[in-house]
Amino acid sequence: MCTNYVLVKTSGATQLAERLGVSHNDLIYGTNFKPGSLISIVTGSDGGHVVRPAIWWLYLQQTAEGLKPHKDFFSVNTNYRKVPKKPEYRQSRCIIPATAFVESQDGKKPHLLKPADGSAIAFGGLYKEWVDKVTGELVYSASIITLAGINPLKDIHRKSMPLWLPEDAYEDWLSPAIIDTSRLDYLLEPALRCDLMATPIDRTYSKVPAGEAFLIPSQF
Repeated sequence: MCTNYVLVKTSGATQLAERLGVSHNDLIYGTNFKPGSLISIVTGSDGGHVVRPAIWWLYLQQTAEGLKPHKDFFSVNTNYRKVPKKPEYRQSRCIIPATAFVESQDGKKPHLLKPADGSAIAFGGLYKEWVDKVTGELVYSASIITLAGINPLKDIHRKSMPLWLPEDAYEDWLSPAIIDTSRLDYLLEPALRCDLMATPIDRTYSKVPAGEAFLIPSQF
């Protein structure tokens, strides 16, 4: 699931940033975020919410050139079944803003999925903090939580879908004070928060339309 997504500067992205209490100008924008990319995450703190740059790959390894994605752990996603055992679920939750994402069936027939109403998506994720021993800098890394598959997407990606947070859950998800995750477990049920426009594309990275777009109704 979701190893490629998009965040472009739209009114939906601006509105999501405002809802999260951060500046849309602090977000990293792009049309081709892929594993290992530098992305924007929003985290909670005692002073409010903060936008941070993060490597999209939760587990890093120290190299002579600095911190890099750990080649033995493909960790852009974290499966919901493993989440309860992760200390990050209790201590280091984040939101990853997006305006569209790509899904495919067994690596074939990719589709670009984006909210039909022009809104932005708040993916629920986990993050880690690292200190780069080469530069001494603090480095963040992140993954998107993946849930069970959902029926409306079964013909596009049957196995799983990303955790898409509802607006009324943003504060609790980002709150460092909430370490009793039983309050959040209801969010680990798959849901489409609004109607999606699905466009067949030629390839995940190029995203050239390869067919007519169609509507997928919301389900939650």
